[in-house]
Amino acid sequence: MDFKAKDDLDVPIEDAFDLLSDYDVFERMAMRRGIEVRRHDAGQAVSVGSSWTIEFNWRGKDIKMRAQVVEFERPDVIVLEAVMPGMDVVVNFELVALSRKRTRMHLIIGVSAKTLPMRLLVQSLKLARGNIDKRLQDRVQSQCRNLEARYRQRETA
Repeated sequence: MDFKAKDDLDVPIEDAFDLLSDYDVFERMAMRRGIEVRRHDAGQAVSVGSSWTIEFNWRGKDIKMRAQVVEFERPDVIVLEAVMPGMDVVVNFELVALSRKRTRMHLIIGVSAKTLPMRLLVQSLKLARGNIDKRLQDRVQSQCRNLEARYRQRETA
């Protein structure tokens, strides 16, 4: 099952890619939400093979996930693969230059269940698809505005 969202940024594609691949910022955002994030290759530049262990509580259960960068093609594509008990998730960011100073970001999240409880979860997600798509689109738009603000801060600094 795939979830898709897109939005446009007033940021050149190279800068959008740099901001999107600044994982330290996203790690701090997750930690502020109570999610524990540990990077396995800390201190190195993010590239194919970079990986994290992510632990969070979801619906009263402690979930441990391992995420890894599986594709990293500057300035167009970043693909992350996350594996957790019973489910695999692939997160695909695609950037398309609309002009010299404007970029479109496509987000595609592919979810595949491996166990019966996770298949039931995915089935319930299908039933709530409209609501989930809207919330995902809102989140992507919010993150794009965040990336634009960070770009402006870097330009004025």
